[in-house]
Amino acid sequence: MPELTPDALRAAVARIAPSRIPALTQHLFEATTSAQQTQSLAPLRAFVNSWAVFVAIERHPERAA
Repeated sequence: MPELTPDALRAAVARIAPSRIPALTQHLFEATTSAQQTQSLAPLRAFVNSWAVFVAIERHPERAA
């Protein structure tokens, strides 16, 4: 499992599902904008959690099935 940082998650997604990089980038942009507007880290935490789950599932799809 990669570190739970945007850069580490981006690298993991690039390795296992490169077609999803645009979605990750868009989600990060939206989470950052929302975090700034609400002055809360919750949107960034949700971003990290969402993509960490995605990476975990994609790394072991047989477990997810």
